Amino acid sequence: MITNKATTKFNARAGLIVSAVLLFSAIVCLTVNYSIDQLFSWSLFPSGALIVLWATIAPMLIVTKNKALLLFSGFAITLIPYLLLIQYLVSEKGWFIPLALPITILSLGALAISLLVFNNLRNKLYSSAITVFLFGVVVNFVVGKIINSFLNGTNDDDIPRIMTISASAIAALILIVIGYLKTVHHSTTAKAKK
Repeated sequence: MITNKATTKFNARAGLIVSAVLLFSAIVCLTVNYSIDQLFSWSLFPSGALIVLWATIAPMLIVTKNKALLLFSGFAITLIPYLLLIQYLVSEKGWFIPLALPITILSLGALAISLLVFNNLRNKLYSSAITVFLFGVVVNFVVGKIINSFLNGTNDDDIPRIMTISASAIAALILIVIGYLKTVHHSTTAKAKK
């Protein structure tokens, strides 16, 4: 059996290896870009993405407790600056505040709620139902409204979104029913054993 000290040592080694691989990849991108163009341009896209990836994965590998919280924190803290970097690098400006920021905040909020639900509910089918409903119905609907507002109402093709929202609502309902039936079955089985 692996002791807690051995697990921590293994996790630290894995975190170090992931950090080294991601750092090496970023350095290669930056070096190639600078050697060709004598400036950093396209290499900032993958380097920024590698930073987001590192901030999400590395702390989760190093620690043994609260991994979901660390995963979410690393991702949330680095995602918005990365989107700002993308806006700075691309020629089209003015999309971050009205489009990317509200969608990102909404999605991060839904992800935070989903992580809390999965950590605190015993019935994972209920957790799955809540997550499907949050992302498939609520986030999908609000993102559609944000995009329509950004495009000044010119995004008229709502049929795929309506179909996705409907399918997600049905899937969430099915998961709730299955979760309820599973809970009832376990409680009747437990009562019969007494």
